[in-house]
Amino acid sequence: MLFLLPNKRGVEIPSTIMRHLAHQIDPKAVILWGDDANAENARKAIQDLDPPYIFTTGHGIPCATTLQDNQPFISLAVPEMNRAVCDRERNLDLVKGKVLHVHSCWCGKLLASVMVQRGAWAVFAHDDEFLFLLPQDGKTIDIVVASPFLAEFTVDTVMLSGHTAGEAQKARMEAFDRWISYFQEGEGSKLKSAQLIVRILMADKMISKLYGDSTATVTRERPIMEAKLSLPLTVEVTPSIPLAMIAIPLMLWWSSWHGGTPQP
Repeated sequence: MLFLLPNKRGVEIPSTIMRHLAHQIDPKAVILWGDDANAENARKAIQDLDPPYIFTTGHGIPCATTLQDNQPFISLAVPEMNRAVCDRERNLDLVKGKVLHVHSCWCGKLLASVMVQRGAWAVFAHDDEFLFLLPQDGKTIDIVVASPFLAEFTVDTVMLSGHTAGEAQKARMEAFDRWISYFQEGEGSKLKSAQLIVRILMADKMISKLYGDSTATVTRERPIMEAKLSLPLTVEVTPSIPLAMIAIPLMLWWSSWHGGTPQP
């Protein structure tokens, strides 16, 4: 299976977490990390390896998902949405027969459905912004920061244990519910950010969808492996801009889609 993990410009946290989980989920996983997670390398890896399952994270809008340095990876030709990344179709020819977990904001709004139309067996995606909290010190991933991703990445654990996409989606929803319960009434309720992360988890659960065939599978069924993350973790980033500065490119990205700046 193939994991595409860029680590600049606001996707350092999910990529760091998945980098620590991927080989637990699939000991034979092929990982493109950091600057290696660019569109050219991703295309070559998919063509050479023909993986049945692809995990990718990066920024997204309804018509595209990106990799390192916001480089367009899979995109539609919808220039009125975004001239920079949706100027033309890219890499839709690679999705046929595959299951993809597109962990990028907004891609469920349009891109995921088109990928299914072009032959993807199933696509896990989000139809709005995926929310999370930044580390308080700018670098340390604790349980509050990690929890939305640990819920979301249940998809990969279940799919790569040979279960169906429908079962993975059900497990995904149940994982969000468990984390919500943990911060509402469990040990996590004592934490300072408990109420805020509960609202974030509820929002992320609502926007995390499955598109395509719920019977899709990618490997033989086996007991679901529990992937364990040792916390705290330190964010792993290729030097470019400080993590504390990611709000700037994220705001510009938001503006390019909505035509303005975010409003409270």
